[in-house]
Amino acid sequence: MKSRCIHICILLCLYVYNLYGQTPDDNIIITKCSDSYIFEEKDGIPIVSNRKEISYEATRMGASLQPHTYYGEFISLDKASAKGGGKAEYKSITPENVFFDDSKVCFFNLYLDRKGKKTEASFKRTFHDLHYFTRVYLGEDYFIREKQLTFIIPQSLSRFHLTEKNFSPAIHCERSINSAGDSVFTYIVTNMPAMKDEKQMPATGKVYPHILITGSFKDYHDMYCWSNKLAQVDCNVPEIDILLAKITAGCHTDMEKIRNTYAWVQQNIRYIAFEAGILGHRPDTPAEVLRKRYGDCKGMSLLLRTLLKAQGFDARLTDIGTIDIPYRMSEIATLASANHMICSLIYQGKTYYLDATNEYIPLEFIPGSIQGREAMIENGEECIVQTVPILNSSASTDSLYYTCTLSGEQTDRVLQGKATRSWSGDMKEFFLTAYHKNDKSDREEHLLRTLAGNNHNYQVGSVKWIQQKPQQQWAILAGTVINNSAVQVADSEFYIELDLHNDLFDQPIDTLKRIHDYELPLRCRIVRHTELEIPAGYTLVHCPKGISIHAPQGTLHCSYNKQGEKIIFRKVMEIKEKLIHRNDIVAWNENLRKWADTCNEQIILKKQ
Repeated sequence: MKSRCIHICILLCLYVYNLYGQTPDDNIIITKCSDSYIFEEKDGIPIVSNRKEISYEATRMGASLQPHTYYGEFISLDKASAKGGGKAEYKSITPENVFFDDSKVCFFNLYLDRKGKKTEASFKRTFHDLHYFTRVYLGEDYFIREKQLTFIIPQSLSRFHLTEKNFSPAIHCERSINSAGDSVFTYIVTNMPAMKDEKQMPATGKVYPHILITGSFKDYHDMYCWSNKLAQVDCNVPEIDILLAKITAGCHTDMEKIRNTYAWVQQNIRYIAFEAGILGHRPDTPAEVLRKRYGDCKGMSLLLRTLLKAQGFDARLTDIGTIDIPYRMSEIATLASANHMICSLIYQGKTYYLDATNEYIPLEFIPGSIQGREAMIENGEECIVQTVPILNSSASTDSLYYTCTLSGEQTDRVLQGKATRSWSGDMKEFFLTAYHKNDKSDREEHLLRTLAGNNHNYQVGSVKWIQQKPQQQWAILAGTVINNSAVQVADSEFYIELDLHNDLFDQPIDTLKRIHDYELPLRCRIVRHTELEIPAGYTLVHCPKGISIHAPQGTLHCSYNKQGEKIIFRKVMEIKEKLIHRNDIVAWNENLRKWADTCNEQIILKKQ
């Protein structure tokens, strides 16, 4: 019996294909593709056999292409061939910032020498551990004229299910039962645009149509048991008492001990990711992480848990999916739902979510990457599932204060004064990470630019850190500044610009070829504040009107006020929602323009 269904789109991030048609950029296209996944059992273990055949054509001119497929520890590459492509080539593809990854790629270097030229490639693979077989995307690197994606699941493996994500009406699904009683799922796509990366686009799992494979775990409890079993490694640390005595030296309270322990792991263990099959889920032993002085999120979390538990604190390993993951573990029990591990501390009835891969944040702050996410906290043979709190956007603040006076000759006035810049939360992590990536010889110059921005007419001096420790909520930098370009003199009037620093995230978004939504880097609050003392003998004759713009993403504010003998300029960008839908980008750009125009106005002082 055969039934046909057309699935309406589930647009998790409201992505809409702008046109199901070939664009001028699509020279090489896929004219036909067949991609099949057959579930079967081998020695009682479920496996999946995959066969993919792709036909390509150059539609406008000659061009090179590289048909390819991925394999690794749990995916064997059984056969690869290409028409006129010579021998297959093989390489490891360890991503940037990943210490070890067993992923490999097989590819062919092909060249279609003229318009209308065609070629073909095919690959056979076997997935040997279906815990790691989590999703299949329908799109390809090239425009697809026609593609058929097939899954065959026998009755004996009926626990495996397919969940469709981000489907559009143009994707058709047929479900049938073959003569052997197997369930056959056939997906047909036509005229599908190529999958492309764009600057600041949402994660691909939120955008592109794909199929999630579930069934390796009965539910999230089963997934927890699997993960927890892998984490059962030797947690003995030689001379741990000596190490803890050093870490907690001078501490008088439990909270001081906890803060110092967290900060010690942040500062002394370098974070390097592991994405290699079983190594991507089994942590290194705490002793090994200490010996090497580096670890992935699991190794760092287990070390932190070990050090805290040795002091009598209730610390627990916690699996979590970051904000890039559009699924919840309690709803979809698959490894695709959890891509990170942290350490949760339960102390005096409160849960602290400790992510030691962030080097510069204090105990109380929760990184924006895990706020609002589902956390699977170890609890013996079971687990506790909690939703991580969402902090106010002001928890991540970048604040720059100038206090200035007019100085210099009558015809050559400058703004002179002090500058203090402060960062908290993700902004603190963002800035200090960038600062410490500089060579030591370049760090002073980095700090000078931090107070001056891109303004080369600044003279910055006496720059020093007030505080920057991980345990402290704020990192604070101070210095003196002289701005040579903010004041223009005409007759007996001073025209003064008070917006003295360029900002983050205030550049318009290019919409010329953009096809995706845009995500601002983080939820945050950016403050620029200038206080100017009115010199004796002068009066304020023009004070610009401010502006407050309320958008779905947050607030853009600017104000000019006279308080006593001071002029107070204040501008604030508060981002409460990172996502800007493609259709809203023009409105966002216009809001930025209005805000910038107001901030760039000048006050006028006139001699009495």
